[in-house]
Amino acid sequence: MKYLRGITLVATISLVLLSVIPQNIVFLQNNNRSALPINSIDSIFAQKTGQFDIYITGRPSPIFITADTAFYHLSLPDTLFIDFNETSVSYQNPHLDWLSIDIQDTRVKVTSTGKQPFVCKTTGSCNNGRLIIESDTTFTLVLDGLRLASKEGSAIYLTEKQTTIIEINDNSNNYVADAPDYQIDDETDKSNACIYSRGSIVFTGSGLLNVQGNYRHAISSNKNITLKNNGHLSVLNTCKDGIHCDNYYQAGGVLHLQLLNPATKGIKAKESIELIGGLIEGEAVGDLTITDGETTYCSLLKSDGSCVIRDGEINLIHNGDGGRCISVDADLLMTGGHLNLQCHGNGGGYLTALNDSDFYTPKCITANGRVMIQRGQINLLSTGIGGKGLDCSDTIFVGIKGDDFISEDSLLINIETRGNAVVENIIEDYLHGCPKAMKADNAIELYSGNLRIKTFGSGGEGIESKGSFRAYNATIIADCFDDGINIGQRCYIKGAHIYCRSLNNDGIDSNGKLSIHDGVVAAISEHFMNESFDTEGGRLYVYGGHVIGIGQNEVYVSEQSTVPYYSTKTNINNWGIWYGDSIRLDAEQFFSISVNQQNVMSLYHESLFEDAFITVASPYLQRNELYQMTNGEPPSNPLELWLDGRVVFGGFLDERENLYLFNPY
Repeated sequence: MKYLRGITLVATISLVLLSVIPQNIVFLQNNNRSALPINSIDSIFAQKTGQFDIYITGRPSPIFITADTAFYHLSLPDTLFIDFNETSVSYQNPHLDWLSIDIQDTRVKVTSTGKQPFVCKTTGSCNNGRLIIESDTTFTLVLDGLRLASKEGSAIYLTEKQTTIIEINDNSNNYVADAPDYQIDDETDKSNACIYSRGSIVFTGSGLLNVQGNYRHAISSNKNITLKNNGHLSVLNTCKDGIHCDNYYQAGGVLHLQLLNPATKGIKAKESIELIGGLIEGEAVGDLTITDGETTYCSLLKSDGSCVIRDGEINLIHNGDGGRCISVDADLLMTGGHLNLQCHGNGGGYLTALNDSDFYTPKCITANGRVMIQRGQINLLSTGIGGKGLDCSDTIFVGIKGDDFISEDSLLINIETRGNAVVENIIEDYLHGCPKAMKADNAIELYSGNLRIKTFGSGGEGIESKGSFRAYNATIIADCFDDGINIGQRCYIKGAHIYCRSLNNDGIDSNGKLSIHDGVVAAISEHFMNESFDTEGGRLYVYGGHVIGIGQNEVYVSEQSTVPYYSTKTNINNWGIWYGDSIRLDAEQFFSISVNQQNVMSLYHESLFEDAFITVASPYLQRNELYQMTNGEPPSNPLELWLDGRVVFGGFLDERENLYLFNPY
């Protein structure tokens, strides 16, 4: 029970008789006016004479009583109403004994010294105002159609370390903006954002809040920022960070980011970003900056720690040079949700502080720690020079160990790059700042999921691991300009279904041992000097599964392979090759291995091969059996189709010319 003044009770007014239509109880004392909705009051007790006036509005003849005491019960926490206009500020219900209100022109400071929760509801419009709240306890700030711009400093300044709940009232449209140059006399005021809090902020409600950061940040908290429910929070512009905090957590609603300035950040979290629901959308046009040989990038989402995506959706477009959609200094974990990220800016070269040449490139996702993608859908598109889809300085894990093949709805990754290398001289093999669809400096491990990879520009590799590569129950379709898969060390494939096509390099290139133990692996190289499988000093080891390759150069298959195999190079001195050691294949047809017109395995190829070198290995091949190699239409009544129908097992071939006969090892 809250009270105003005095303790003497004489008269009682029954509110039941007064509540015929919506009304307010108004308390008036010394021209200070406060009002409460009548449906929130249980009872009023007042003395007949005194200095306190009570009247009920909304009736033909308002009831009016003069008293010096009033007691009332509220079903909701006490509410302070503040209404801004261009030249003054009015307020209601100021008679809360733990609150003090200081108004200087259109600058309002509310101070709470008690431990009771309260609500501060704000409305109105003012182009030169400010709201400062100093509270020792958690409170709720309600924005209900507030339009507040400051010419002094921050528009909303929350001075204490307590959590503030900012409720964006349903169906309301709110706008706040800070000054472009802070002119604050108070040395204790360390605010540097349009909405600044020393404590955590929780945004709730289902209205719209537009925030414009003209000085530094748009929204800043020394602790955490949370967005939940169905509210729409929009950062219209910022000079530094749109949202600046230790941890950003979103469980619903919509966050919209608009970055217009160089090297800005949409969300800058010192520790973590976590999305478990809702939508983050944004667009950036800011370029990177280069100062004294140091680069600073414009990023829509930037975490100095980790990033976790459990559900929800992130749609980001970056048009600035060297831009990043998501940048994480530690680990990135995705267990669900949708990512749709696009980078359209370019990469370039610069001189470091040591006067060395270096290169910057745009990246849809970049992480210095591990990347773990277990569930969800990811679409990455980079169209500029040197652009990358997913770039990881550690290890990339896709799927969950032990998973069987799962549907595209559970885990689907689409990555496409269209740009050329930053520095390109293909004749001299001089490429720097190359585009990459998926790149890891340590290792890549694929346990499940569906990966669709496309690259178009010079140097554009599909999947690159500078360390090892392991693929289990995953499906990979890579259609690339450069290597489909490039591995720095060992490549191990067991159970995966892989198709790689390269226009200008190798289908699959492993600088260490390339071993295939199970699955379906198809590779095509259309470059005149390169192979379907390139093992760089090692050999192709086939211990299980089905392998088929078409290239412009020979492939060495290890004699330690335990699966029957055939290679034009391996068998060149064994009677299995007729009419030379290479084959002509017409474009847009299926190369097939068959026995008496019954297909064993077929591979679709789009381009013409004047001199094709064939590599095939499969348990379906029998030693000392006579096979036909033919090129033409796909087999009819196929038994199995893999990799979007590019690889076909079984079925029958129409009558066609047999190119060659061979006896596989």
